[in-house]
Amino acid sequence: MDVHNCDILIVGGGAAGLRAAIAAAEANPKLDIRVLSKVYPMRSHTVSAEGGAAGVIKPGDSLEAHAYDTISGGDWLSDQDAVEAFVEESPRELLQLEHW
Repeated sequence: MDVHNCDILIVGGGAAGLRAAIAAAEANPKLDIRVLSKVYPMRSHTVSAEGGAAGVIKPGDSLEAHAYDTISGGDWLSDQDAVEAFVEESPRELLQLEHW
């Protein structure tokens, strides 16, 4: 068995795992940060979840429509305050993930 050493190991290559890796790298660029995933990140995780990740980026999109789609898609069981915060932050986070 091969043994690899690193400063931080993130298990999971979905959006949360990749975002955690970005935050760690921003906090200390000298750290050896690795993301462990069963499959290539573009083949599973967030990308495979009902069409992938979404955010209000294009003209004509709206935060309200995204929030409505998210809440109705969750059968109205979602924490609506959390959805609103998520919808407001998602464009910035998606662009940041794209640039990494």
